[in-house]
Amino acid sequence: MEIAPIEKDFKISEISISNFSNMSNNDAYDSQPSFYDNNTLVYAGTRTDNTEIIISSVHAEKKIRYFEPTEGGEYSPQLIPGSNRIAAVRLDKDGKQRLYDYTPGGNVVTEVIEGLQIAYFAYYDSETILASILSGGNLDLVIADVKTQKVDTLLEKSGRSIHLVPGKKNMSYTLTNEEGNFDIYQLDMETRESFFVTQLPIGIQDHIWMDDSKLLCGSGSKLYLYDLFGKGAWEEVADLSAYNIKDITRLALSPDGKRLALVAEPKFDTPTVIVNRHIALFNERDLDAYMACFSEDVTMNNFPNKQQLKGQVAMRKSYAEFYENVPEVSVEVMNEMAVGNYVVYEEMESRGTKRNRQVTIFDVAEGKIASMTFIHNSKSKEDPEVIVQKQLDAYNNRDIDGFMATYSEDIKLLSFPDKQNSEGQESMRKSYDGYFKNTPDLHCEIKKRIVIGNKVIDHEYITSNGRNFSAIAVYEVKNGLISKVTFIQ
Repeated sequence: MEIAPIEKDFKISEISISNFSNMSNNDAYDSQPSFYDNNTLVYAGTRTDNTEIIISSVHAEKKIRYFEPTEGGEYSPQLIPGSNRIAAVRLDKDGKQRLYDYTPGGNVVTEVIEGLQIAYFAYYDSETILASILSGGNLDLVIADVKTQKVDTLLEKSGRSIHLVPGKKNMSYTLTNEEGNFDIYQLDMETRESFFVTQLPIGIQDHIWMDDSKLLCGSGSKLYLYDLFGKGAWEEVADLSAYNIKDITRLALSPDGKRLALVAEPKFDTPTVIVNRHIALFNERDLDAYMACFSEDVTMNNFPNKQQLKGQVAMRKSYAEFYENVPEVSVEVMNEMAVGNYVVYEEMESRGTKRNRQVTIFDVAEGKIASMTFIHNSKSKEDPEVIVQKQLDAYNNRDIDGFMATYSEDIKLLSFPDKQNSEGQESMRKSYDGYFKNTPDLHCEIKKRIVIGNKVIDHEYITSNGRNFSAIAVYEVKNGLISKVTFIQ
């Protein structure tokens, strides 16, 4: 599942995509998202053998189990209007799908409409549900009253995409047309009258409302918008192919309209999967399969950017000679970090009885490893962790004097591998002093830390002005002070 913020108000040609990220970061099933609030997403996710209700901050760092999973699994979780409870479809032991009301804490669950086999649903208000129910080989559209338990069937051959129309007493649903595609209709919830809106693009099942007159759907790696007062056609508003996704299906919009959650398939495996595969193939000594993990112009470097080798031809020759001369070799991953396209591994290489620890920074692009940068475990008189922890404590206390006291006079701040952003105490102090003063919620949590030689590598989770983001920082310590910081983002 991917999540990306978009502008709340926009013209057709002015959708803006930013902070796009893989939110669930899970190779198993994750789908059917809905927003619990502006900053929290709830979805159906598979973590062990069961699909369960997962609730997560939109920044994806913290995911919690909303309710103890059941044997059949939970699907299509949604916030019940006017409450803090979630409704979800559960597959019961008798093979039937029913809708349940889940109270936080994992011990209270109530069937919403007794005996009704619900496939897909949406709440109109806390007492009224529009749903597609299982009926033979088709789906029937029904209105159900939670209080009276009364169920009225409206039509046959409905679809799975059901939504409340913002600002109106209407709901939308889809219906299979004669060509086997899906049409969108609006239903007046007071009069029970329906009227045709438009046909979805061929092969597409899902839609959402951006406001009371604009619809959004996904097809392939693109987003399309339909304006009821526009040209009467679906128009492309965003191409997300650069974000390693394809086959967009379900969508969800946050209540404030600033964030869009979408479900899509990755075009390529995640960087972590690719790097893990390359390590397994290295250990298996399968040179052909190992080389297939790398781009044609792959580079091997010593940190930060001293090139040792470039290109698959040279790399193949080097590794063929290595395998010939080193009959026993294996690599074990001791610690791992990942942010964006970068994967950082602390590795233990074993050659017979000899063991060597190193850190490797992998840059992965379009399903291939584009570069490997090694940090070797050199001997150091420094105790780098002490000073790095001291600067972290000062950072979290927004203590500019204590913070700057941990850095050398000629401190350099860089973006990996070697783009210099700042040099010297004066410019750094000026930048961070204002940042500390204007960011009352500033906090950095260390997810993982690697200490190697005179370097400390921190996987940081930063809170700043209500937003969260992750980064990896490589701190280099010289003469008891931090002399260089390289950020990997």
